[in-house]
Amino acid sequence: MNTAITIGVAGHVDHGKTTLVKALTGIDTDRKAEEKARGLSIESGVAELRMADGHSVALIDVPGHTDFLKNTIRGLNSVDLAMLVVAADDGVMPQTREHLEILKFFDVRAGMVVLTKTDLVDPETLELARMEVDDLLAGTFLEQRPLFMFNNKQPELGKAIVSGIQAAIASVAGKQTDRPFRMWIDQVKSIAGHGTVVSGTVSSGRIRCNDTVALLPAGIQTRARSLQTHACSVSHAVAGQRVGINLHRVPLDKVQRGMSLGIADEILPILMLNADIHVLADTARGIKNRQRVKVYIGTSVTSAMIVLMDGDVLAPGRNGLVQIRLKHPVPVMARDTLVISPLNLRTVIAGGRVLEVTRQKYRSAKSMTVRPVLSMLQKGDVDAYIENNLVQQKGRLVTAKSLAAKTGLPPSVFERTINSRVQKGEWIYFKGQGAIAANRLQALQKEFGDVVDQVFARDPMKKKVGLAEIAEVLEDRIDDVLLRHVADALLRENKLIRLDGGYRPVSLPERPSDGRPQEDTIAAFVMDYIERSGLTPVSPGYFSKRHPSKLNKAKAVRLFDYLHQQKRLVRLNDNRYLSCAAMDEIKQRVARAIQAKGHITLFDCKEVLGYGRSGGAHVLDYLNAIGFTVRREDKHYLQKDGG
Repeated sequence: MNTAITIGVAGHVDHGKTTLVKALTGIDTDRKAEEKARGLSIESGVAELRMADGHSVALIDVPGHTDFLKNTIRGLNSVDLAMLVVAADDGVMPQTREHLEILKFFDVRAGMVVLTKTDLVDPETLELARMEVDDLLAGTFLEQRPLFMFNNKQPELGKAIVSGIQAAIASVAGKQTDRPFRMWIDQVKSIAGHGTVVSGTVSSGRIRCNDTVALLPAGIQTRARSLQTHACSVSHAVAGQRVGINLHRVPLDKVQRGMSLGIADEILPILMLNADIHVLADTARGIKNRQRVKVYIGTSVTSAMIVLMDGDVLAPGRNGLVQIRLKHPVPVMARDTLVISPLNLRTVIAGGRVLEVTRQKYRSAKSMTVRPVLSMLQKGDVDAYIENNLVQQKGRLVTAKSLAAKTGLPPSVFERTINSRVQKGEWIYFKGQGAIAANRLQALQKEFGDVVDQVFARDPMKKKVGLAEIAEVLEDRIDDVLLRHVADALLRENKLIRLDGGYRPVSLPERPSDGRPQEDTIAAFVMDYIERSGLTPVSPGYFSKRHPSKLNKAKAVRLFDYLHQQKRLVRLNDNRYLSCAAMDEIKQRVARAIQAKGHITLFDCKEVLGYGRSGGAHVLDYLNAIGFTVRREDKHYLQKDGG
């Protein structure tokens, strides 16, 4: 069975959800004095249910009163199973229906129904209640699901419900542990001696003690000082588990419900998203174009404007493509589910799924380009989406990771398609960087070569042309990585030669160098200076400031690059340089440190290299790039150990 499953206990107010949860777990989820006084749940409560096999699941008891709809939606946002509770003496009520719709919008696909208070009705009324429930569930994910009876006078009925839970969770896939860590925050508190603690259900991935995470949308970097699940300290937590996380050096006033924790590079706060939504059939007027609403995503709630992509009104019972423009940034990802309510009413009118996040406002003039892409995402048409991406992103290499980030689909879906095309020779793959269609690469090579020829035709006395100058002339904007691959291909085909960091057609003779002995003397001086700098990288700009009589900055840049091309210097990605001997020493030190500790992080750079994170980051990036080390999250391992 899955070991990390969360069950949403939903239903109308006063239908016995909290009583049922207490009977199953021994835990009263109504903890606030106001909840005790009013006899109803205000906040969602969490209770651990221990199963016979030793595993546990989390029961989320959500408020049933319409006044607390926001807390209900937050509580149900990440559940895997539904337990819909209906009182036999009341039958199906407004919030019974509304909670079922919320569960459907959150893509819950399995669960059960519990008829409570069965001791208060006669057999005929009980049968009527069952029939009413059957009518409600017809055509929903709960149709034909188990129905259980319960009342306070027969607590032994709870055993059958627990057995039903055990059977149900065995068929649930659960959440993805192989995706980046992410968790919506639904509880925030401060604990004396510990500081700020946030709680929620892990939506994807896993988290370990001391992992670095980002508090979004605030963008605050922090780390998980400690973790707890159901009041027990743990070393890690995985997707599907309820977890409390003690945040390092984050004041309480910087955190609130509706925020999320995640990996900063993977999730970005956005203001616009394109979505596929469904308007409930019993909504009075549907949704008008540019209508203001409230949008619930995860535990976040914000006002927004709905821009319809077809017509002026999305009628009740209809589906439609829309752009949602949020008032405040929310850390949203493609395939996130959402719920919509009117701006000033506590009721659900629509819901759906995010198809893509975007920075472009939808205009009707863009309909012919935007709508087909959204249709591909609706259908999950991977091949068509990749083809479209190639056309729209002509100047970039395609990676399964980037496509997964855009669509919310698993990277493996795109890996299969990309690998298939590479094997057929239709695409060219550059290890660790991405792929491009072979015919597109050939077209780029021809255009690149033509641009170089044009530059020298205009200026026959020109010595070389750099990548930046070539990029400005090309028809499409090309990423630097792809541009270098195109240039390298032309070098291999002997159509270009490399010259002092630039390029020159093979067909043109090289202009003689003026004052070559003087250049050699300066090059020797530079090499001596860098070698004496030891493990500390040197930039051309810094060198020219220290020795302005030797070289100005422009000449220093060209000379440093030339020495790099001659393999006499090592260039880091911040355009600072080291001697080859210094890099050999760095490799030895890093290897020793990893062998001693198992891995290193940026925090170890001061001890290993003699300088801090800002300089060490570029050195570690270089070691990763050449395959000496490999990075996993914030840790670096030797390649042979890192896999």
